[in-house]
Amino acid sequence: MRSRSTYAAGSRRRTLRNAAVSAAALATLALATVGLAAAQASPSSGAGARPWVQGDHTVAAFDVDQAITENVDVKTEMDGDLNGVKDTIRVQITRPDAPQGEKVPLIVHASPYFFKGSRSAWETNEFVPFGYAVATVSLPGTDFATGCSDVGADLEVLGTKAIVDWVNGRTTAKFVDGKKAVADWATGEVGMIGVSWDGTIANSVASTGVEGLKTIVPVAAISSWYDYTRGNGITYYDDHVAFLHEYVSNFDSAYCHELTGILNDAADDATGSYNDWWSDRDYRPDASKITASVFVVHGLNDENVKTGQFGYWWDQLEKYGIQRKLFLHQQQHTDPVRFGAIYLDALHQWFDYYLQGLDNGVPDGPQAIIQRETGAWSTNKVWPPRSTQDVTFKLSEPLGRVGGLSTDGAGDTAQAETVKIVQSAAHSDDSIVANPDTRRTDRAVFLSKQLDKAIREAGTAQVKLRVKVNQQLAGFQARVVDYSSTGFIVSRTEASLNHHAGLRNYELLEPGKYYTLEWNINTDDRIFAKGHRLGLVLTAEQQNIEGAYTPFTATINLGKSSLTIPLTDQGTAPAGLDAVPPTVGSSVANALKAKSIEEFTREFLMEGTSS
Repeated sequence: MRSRSTYAAGSRRRTLRNAAVSAAALATLALATVGLAAAQASPSSGAGARPWVQGDHTVAAFDVDQAITENVDVKTEMDGDLNGVKDTIRVQITRPDAPQGEKVPLIVHASPYFFKGSRSAWETNEFVPFGYAVATVSLPGTDFATGCSDVGADLEVLGTKAIVDWVNGRTTAKFVDGKKAVADWATGEVGMIGVSWDGTIANSVASTGVEGLKTIVPVAAISSWYDYTRGNGITYYDDHVAFLHEYVSNFDSAYCHELTGILNDAADDATGSYNDWWSDRDYRPDASKITASVFVVHGLNDENVKTGQFGYWWDQLEKYGIQRKLFLHQQQHTDPVRFGAIYLDALHQWFDYYLQGLDNGVPDGPQAIIQRETGAWSTNKVWPPRSTQDVTFKLSEPLGRVGGLSTDGAGDTAQAETVKIVQSAAHSDDSIVANPDTRRTDRAVFLSKQLDKAIREAGTAQVKLRVKVNQQLAGFQARVVDYSSTGFIVSRTEASLNHHAGLRNYELLEPGKYYTLEWNINTDDRIFAKGHRLGLVLTAEQQNIEGAYTPFTATINLGKSSLTIPLTDQGTAPAGLDAVPPTVGSSVANALKAKSIEEFTREFLMEGTSS
């Protein structure tokens, strides 16, 4: 977090914390994002004597140590603990001591992780000096909120929505001493921000279409809880939902204890299927209701909240014409505050436009800010770039050597029609991608020719398998790999063959019968350097974690199988791109299941733990 002394009143530029961000990169971003005239109608510049506004931006006009802090309990319309009393959520508000008659917008950081302890949030020191109020909000059934948590459904979503309703006069609140609390200091313009579960609640509240929520910044956030706990029908952990519910709940109500088992049973670990219970925790279908703008932030190497969470969400935002921006970095499950000005300047501009009503050209700026594999930063006017096209690679296995990936089939005339995989362990290690030219029975490797120019993947790839197995249960994993002297796993996803007819449909397989299984690989943005090879590695996996694993043989029909990947010519590749990092997870188990559920959930905390 930057010191308040960093900001001089009237100064537009902010001090750069991260020396790794080059001045050239910042200059490029500054030219693209600052001082542009908006090409469409934008919020009008606020009238009045707002001392925190200078021209098209806010300045640090307040001392956060002199800010007003209030604790209120906001009434919701939910009765999650079934005690006949509407639930309340505990809200701690820190706001600048603005001149009489001047109102400020509100930035909300909602979380299940306050645990009746300190309400520390970096956004308070960062934004209160610039004329914003910041509220930390506990989800129902957590901290000092009443009711019950329900792991991403109506109790949490509609309960948290109440803070937006309150500042817009649609519900009531009381100070902790029982006196009525009125948000007469608020403009009614609300933004939400948070990492992991905290960012997830921003996605969910936006999907209600609540009036007054103007923008959200979901960081490393979930857009579908099903995809957080499942890989296309393959369950990551047994009793995952129960663990999450118990981890955050205050259990002030005895009924909330009972709810743990109810929630876990409804999740249906036994089949791994998508059902109506999961639909209530899937915000993508409700993207059509969103009226807020969305600034999506995600780490391209996040193995906790996987990149498909932002990618599929982004596709829905595009479908419905939602104003949006994207910030992608090379870290894992973490808060990008560590990147300093490259992130914080963009965030300030975003909030200034959508919450303060300042015409600073945000809609005309680049849609995406992306940290490349070398650590350098780049921008794109539109993401994915307009030149990106889905390219379908056929799978082939010329006799006597490793399989091929090509758009027109293999060059050899004699080819095998099928390839077999025999996987003895329940889950494959990531080291299975190493030495791709070595023939092994526990994997199928398909390689492109050496690239004669740099190409870029931007978006979501898809695998299609025509396959038969010799038992009733089967799962698969697809890994897209960037190969040079070693290999880098770009993205991966598992899928259950028992759900070949859809995620709601679970069926036992008929041994020896061919099935067609199609699934998406997690979204990515990766430049493959000239001279590298694009690889696809397929492995057989345990279909369900609850049962004992029985090794099986899978036979893939190559002529009816393929990899489709969104690609564009990169042109000039960034300097240093030839140095591909070592294979991810080469000394550990499958990253999808490498950690215990306790460690996996610990990484889900709002700040993230990976660096």
